[in-house]
Amino acid sequence: MKKTKNKYQSYLLLVLFALSFTSCEDWLTLYPQDRVVEENFWEDKNDLLGVRYAAYQSMQNTLEKFVLWGDLRGDSYSLNPSKKSQGGAYITYKEIMEGLPDSSMSQFDWGGVYTTINYCNKVLNHGEEVLSKDKQFTNTEWKQIKAELTTLRALNYFYLIRAFKDVPYVNTLVNSDAEVSSYPTTNQLEILSNLIKDVEAVKGQARNRFSSIKDTKGLITNSAIYSLLADMYLWRAALKEGRGIADFDDDNRKCIEYCELAMDALANQNALNDANSGSLGMGEEVDEYGLIKNDFTDEENPIVSSYEIIFDEKGNSRESIFELQYLETDYKKNGLVNSLWGNGEETFLAVSQSAIKKIYNDADAEFKADSRTWYSCMREVKATPISATEASALPYMYKYVKANIMMKEDNTKTPYLLAPSTQEYCNWIFYRLTDVMLMKAEAHACLDEATETKKLVNAVHKRSYNTTDSKKGNAPANDDLIKFVMNQRQIELLGEGKRWFDLVRYAERIGGGKDNDPREKGYMNGSDGVDAIVDQFLINTYSRLGSALKNRIKNRWGLYNPIYYMELKASNGVLSQNPNWTREKYAN
Repeated sequence: MKKTKNKYQSYLLLVLFALSFTSCEDWLTLYPQDRVVEENFWEDKNDLLGVRYAAYQSMQNTLEKFVLWGDLRGDSYSLNPSKKSQGGAYITYKEIMEGLPDSSMSQFDWGGVYTTINYCNKVLNHGEEVLSKDKQFTNTEWKQIKAELTTLRALNYFYLIRAFKDVPYVNTLVNSDAEVSSYPTTNQLEILSNLIKDVEAVKGQARNRFSSIKDTKGLITNSAIYSLLADMYLWRAALKEGRGIADFDDDNRKCIEYCELAMDALANQNALNDANSGSLGMGEEVDEYGLIKNDFTDEENPIVSSYEIIFDEKGNSRESIFELQYLETDYKKNGLVNSLWGNGEETFLAVSQSAIKKIYNDADAEFKADSRTWYSCMREVKATPISATEASALPYMYKYVKANIMMKEDNTKTPYLLAPSTQEYCNWIFYRLTDVMLMKAEAHACLDEATETKKLVNAVHKRSYNTTDSKKGNAPANDDLIKFVMNQRQIELLGEGKRWFDLVRYAERIGGGKDNDPREKGYMNGSDGVDAIVDQFLINTYSRLGSALKNRIKNRWGLYNPIYYMELKASNGVLSQNPNWTREKYAN
């Protein structure tokens, strides 16, 4: 991938230069804008690879929005009070977290995601043309690239429909904003079904692995394709169930099927990596699922070796399925981590310990016995940069941020953190093994299959439960199987851009309501699902808001974001605002 990047560096610089001067009113920013470049570009395989690289690079620019859309409105975080006086983003985050998003907020600008989608469309549109011109380019290679970019496009659309519900659906090639006549929104369920159909058509046709670990984990492989299919089927099952569409259980079964295929493909990938290079898994003991084991022989100290391997030692671990690469040699920093996670006044968010403790039924001993809480949401006892009182009350997220976790001298099992370091080039994981295991568990739970559900959830939980006693370590019990899985997903995937999407899926599955949906005729508006996530989850973090959150979110449309006001303006009236969010500061 590096050679391809170097060969096309000058072309990509031209692309980036053009992008930097596009109108701020563009809702679909595309390239290239020079047709001479376009018409003379698609000659051989390397042309496809150059634009394929640009698609991944484009996703680096939208990562922060993906994570904010998927996490910020959930119940896992509170605001860092040391940022309060700064206004700006602090006020914006506060309003979003408290159910008051506004269409003027640039966090809801989706233009960059459509740029990535169009890179994918470029490759998919010109692939057959290049195949006919480049005799060294084989049909097998084209099928692999086609599978990869079809899946990457679907992943970007999947983020859009989870964040905004109904969005413009553009799979045709567009060369300039002048050619974007009018693309109205398409129904979320219709888009999702099309995405599933597209990815089903290319499943198993991508590479199983690449020659380097960086590419194997940083490009779409078959394991990533199966993971995305599982995720999309789980979502479609929820959308169908909440609307009373009868075949939703078929989609839950498909989710289970693709989770198994993803896990098998990852296991085979790792076996080949180990056999061929030994660069993954050296000295790492794994369990029956392939999870890296923690060594709990020293029960007086927090053991988080598996998390350190996955997140901040080297990246691209054996548990990773797809992670976006941030390489120092590419000069592209991952600014997300230091603005959201970390310590003290440098970050916007702390972890809502009240919400996390609910997972453990408020049992403090159980809470502290889970080593993930030490790494992700235990209290920091440093006195700086905020007061000791404030610091002792605020837990911070340290995933992706190197932190030396120590014990207090009296061995009271209260960890503290020494000098967490700034991370500028850490990768970002989109799918990893435990995520897939818990998707599978959720599908089993939806089918009321308790044995399989508990087996998977307990396997994930036990890996991080600080004890050598094999009889202990099961996840805290919950009579509701789906909530049992939801609780585990919250602590395992904390800070990974998943929680709000999980809550939306939970609410959509319940659906219901007393009124008709304002835009989906024939269905209830989903307000029962909204009430459920407020009463069962959000209230743990936002107790002071009480019924206000229900009134603000109202129905299923309130689960999704407002459309950025500039997108509405650029569409010349074709796009219409989410009916729940009509407060538009700059509508005129």
